[in-house]
Amino acid sequence: MSGHLPRRRDLNIESPVARSRRQPSSEAARSRGRLDSPATPAAVAGLSGIAFVLARLFLVAHGNITRFVFAGSRFVNPARAPKGLHVFHGTGYDGQFYYRLALDPLDLSKTAFGITFDRVFRVERIGFPVLSWIVSGGGHASAVPWAMVVVNLVAFASLGWLGAIFARDAGRHAVWGLLFPAFWGLLFSMGRDLPEVVASAFLLAALLLLRRRRWWAAGLLLAGAVLTIETTFDVVLAVAVVSVARVLWGRRRPGSEDLAWVIPVASFGAWQLYGWEETGKLPFRNGAGDNLAVPVVNMVRAVGHFLATWPSSSSTIWLSEFAVLAVVTIVAAWSISQSRVTLWERVAWGIALLVALSLSKGIWSGRADFRGFEDLYLLSAVVMVGSRRRLWIPVALLGVLWAATFVHRAIRL
Repeated sequence: MSGHLPRRRDLNIESPVARSRRQPSSEAARSRGRLDSPATPAAVAGLSGIAFVLARLFLVAHGNITRFVFAGSRFVNPARAPKGLHVFHGTGYDGQFYYRLALDPLDLSKTAFGITFDRVFRVERIGFPVLSWIVSGGGHASAVPWAMVVVNLVAFASLGWLGAIFARDAGRHAVWGLLFPAFWGLLFSMGRDLPEVVASAFLLAALLLLRRRRWWAAGLLLAGAVLTIETTFDVVLAVAVVSVARVLWGRRRPGSEDLAWVIPVASFGAWQLYGWEETGKLPFRNGAGDNLAVPVVNMVRAVGHFLATWPSSSSTIWLSEFAVLAVVTIVAAWSISQSRVTLWERVAWGIALLVALSLSKGIWSGRADFRGFEDLYLLSAVVMVGSRRRLWIPVALLGVLWAATFVHRAIRL
């Protein structure tokens, strides 16, 4: 099987013209047709994202957008930090390092702007800070916290748009595109200025361009993804494996198709070398051992731990999120053999599952709404939407969990 998406007639994907011809002329059908557009889930996702940010801003951040950065006194010196940045007592959270990079993405000094990196590997996730730097007009300190929130909101809305295109490719209504921004962990990321939403948008856009054989553009977007979060290399690896295998099997010659994986690999490598030059260490090597471990072991330990401490509120939340993620993954596994997806999407899903099962104890036992599992979720959503399965059970579970997470993260910093 080749890595190409099957032809339109093989996928049974209807064009907008063909779809309109078969629709009844009733007002209800015309209304449904108007909603069958990527703009619908994009608007719903965008508005819900704005509602979440506003609720969090006024309910727990007391109107101070810099609280989203979650800067901590252990790594941020209030006397030297940009004026107006709220600094909490303690270690803070990862957003403080993305904020630091957004002030000047090329300054990789251990300490700058009163903020000190805890580990060198922080500098490799440069995609989100660069976009925030651009939106802020070049790293203006007063604008950066707002820019980080805006970038995440735009990316969140784009997940609805991109998801709708996946749904329509599979012959489903565009509203099914809401399955993609329905990952509850993205709310945690938006509420703390983290990069998962941006990386997810890059990844989905790249997959769509791969389907349409836009190799250059897909390669650039995959470069954006791996420079935002390195774990998105699961898709790059899948594309490389499929492309190289087809060359070895004599099904094609090396050519423009290889740009889809060569560009992200080269971009990631170039930034690693820059980081090495500036810090004296390879960023990836500095952090590679912290996130991966023996497969399954840490998952089993985490489940055992939270079962043992149930029915505490934290255990209930974690076990509920784990159960929903498990349902989504199992439905995707059940559907993948007949789902209308590309070979590299199938391979990427398998790699993402293996990576998820191999994540470290700190990630599995963390209380960050399964932030870090977005690749597995998104690729599972691609598989599910591309299948003919009825998805009402996972959709209902996702809806309840997303709403609960919305409320929880809107009132708790």
